[in-house]
Amino acid sequence: MNLLMKKIFKGLILLILVGLATLFGLMAAYSQISGGKEDLQRLKEYAKLFLYNRGFVQSLSPEETYRLYQQKCYRRCHGEAAMITAILPPAGWMQIVERMRVQQGVAMTGKEAEVIIHYMDLKYPSRKSSIPYAIRRKINKLLWRNDVGYGDVYADINFGTKVYFDAINARSLGHEYEVRDYLIFIISLTVHEGKVKHYPMDKMTFLRVDGKEYPPADDWQLRLETADGHHVEGLLRFSKKDVNGKEVLQPDTGSMELVIKNLETVKDRIYHWDLPIPYPEEYEYKEEEK
Repeated sequence: MNLLMKKIFKGLILLILVGLATLFGLMAAYSQISGGKEDLQRLKEYAKLFLYNRGFVQSLSPEETYRLYQQKCYRRCHGEAAMITAILPPAGWMQIVERMRVQQGVAMTGKEAEVIIHYMDLKYPSRKSSIPYAIRRKINKLLWRNDVGYGDVYADINFGTKVYFDAINARSLGHEYEVRDYLIFIISLTVHEGKVKHYPMDKMTFLRVDGKEYPPADDWQLRLETADGHHVEGLLRFSKKDVNGKEVLQPDTGSMELVIKNLETVKDRIYHWDLPIPYPEEYEYKEEEK
């Protein structure tokens, strides 16, 4: 049965390709007769994008990438000013595009999202980094967690490891936040209407490791609040050592969960990481020379 289905699928694909070729031929004749070259070009772009989304085409040209960006982001939702002045979360454009695609209902496939994220990362970079884009994207996905939003409040959590700060070319921030002595979590709260409330995040959040719960080591540190109030970003730290200097929170294996209580829902918001983090094999963290 599986073999029969494969043959049917291949037959359908062949019919589609033949149909596209026939349509191209008709459009070419039309363009010669009526000067409809622009219509033909647009049809070719849609056809190539259709094949790209299904794995029959491996890449898009710069012109096709730009057209896709215009269709999905620039013309549909935002102008150039919004792109230039955007205040990016730590995970950069990946976090924004994925939220628009998955949670805000923008019609965009996963493959289209990858193309657009790469384009935005090059055109409107958040931070320059010597680490290749593909590796940074893998690292961000491993460390970033988010939710579906409650009461129009969406939360994005980034586990701020030393690798994370290296990936965004911000090792100095890692030193400032004392990443060697603390587990760092950068929390972004976003609303699309109104303003984000000033939540006491240090009172609402705890870390759960091996069944034990740990409170933050200090107060909620506000890093950013946009002028329109739609976005707030802050920092929570959890000490790896107790008051006597003994290491009590240095999870190397197992898992851990960051839990936020009563954030516009009676249901706990739980963000889970399996440990150790499986960083890409092609990435190697290099310690700074002293």
